[in-house]
Amino acid sequence: MSDAAWERTKTLRSSRACRSKSLSFLLPSHPRIEDAGLHAVDTHKYTPGPITPLDRFLYVYWWEPVAKRLPLWLAPNAITLIGATAALMSGILLWICSPNLEGGAPVWAEFGAGMLVLIYQTCDAVDGLQARRTGATSPLGELLDHGCDGTCLTSFTLGYCVSQQCGLGLLTATSLVVSWFPWWLAQWEAYHTGVVRTGGETFGITEIEFMVAAIHFITAICGADVWKIQIFQLSNGTVVDLRTAAVIIQLVVATVLAGLSVKYALVTRSSSKEVAVALSRTWPLVTLAAITVSWPLLFPTALRAPGLLASCSMFTRIASEMVLVHMTKESYPKSQVGVLSLLFVFVVGCLGLQMVLAACACPGPLRSTVF
Repeated sequence: MSDAAWERTKTLRSSRACRSKSLSFLLPSHPRIEDAGLHAVDTHKYTPGPITPLDRFLYVYWWEPVAKRLPLWLAPNAITLIGATAALMSGILLWICSPNLEGGAPVWAEFGAGMLVLIYQTCDAVDGLQARRTGATSPLGELLDHGCDGTCLTSFTLGYCVSQQCGLGLLTATSLVVSWFPWWLAQWEAYHTGVVRTGGETFGITEIEFMVAAIHFITAICGADVWKIQIFQLSNGTVVDLRTAAVIIQLVVATVLAGLSVKYALVTRSSSKEVAVALSRTWPLVTLAAITVSWPLLFPTALRAPGLLASCSMFTRIASEMVLVHMTKESYPKSQVGVLSLLFVFVVGCLGLQMVLAACACPGPLRSTVF
């Protein structure tokens, strides 16, 4: 950043102190990023992790040819936003078609969602190639790219939960949490190591995106009931269908990817105290995951959709925060008022629900006094 740019930045940041205190909750008087953080962003260099064989194949036969045909005036950040819009539209489209995540979506919606996922996947890979091609690489581009990825991840998960008719219960909540952990821990790993890994040497984010698109295309061709086909039955009589098997596979893949992130992050810590500090930084995600999984178990169906949406919004918040501090080298976590507020609402809701259930079980006169 040039000296003139720094002077303009300092002037704008100093003007915050003149804001009215009554508006401080909307327009903070102190900048979110300190001067040291801005310098860290200015000198930040993106260090990618390993790439998979599928990445190499697509780079040669799809991503690079597409990037070469893009006009030079098209900004890389515009490509990022186009891809993010496509990803969000895929989830919103299916949610509108099936608000309860149970009735399935029309064939055209499933095909459309699959195509939107592939558009996002292409944009997510091509934006960096366009940035290097036009000499427009910048830390802002990385921040925007990874920030959008965190939001799109939730949209994809809700989308294939509609395809598999998971409903607003434990299956959807588990799918959300399982998809959050490896992505967030990859950013957490980058915070400690400086390397942004999106998977291993054989399987990574590209393969996952193709699997999501495949789920939509399979649903469009075979129908949503294909995921209810019974595979086998356990000794206790529990029937395992395709959608349950899909969640189990997702859990295994996520566990492996999350384990790799934890391994590579902690191996750089030189003492048990540093390991403990690194692990303590995961409390926002762990708290959010516990709330998300518990919500459909403890609350009636009518309250499940707002709870899941609140959890998805909060994940976007803590994911964006992790991406930011990885680049600014600031401490993490900062104040997580949103997570604590959601925890407060969850606890109060549980207490209120217990009172309602107790009142319903009471005799008539006592029930009237409770209500």
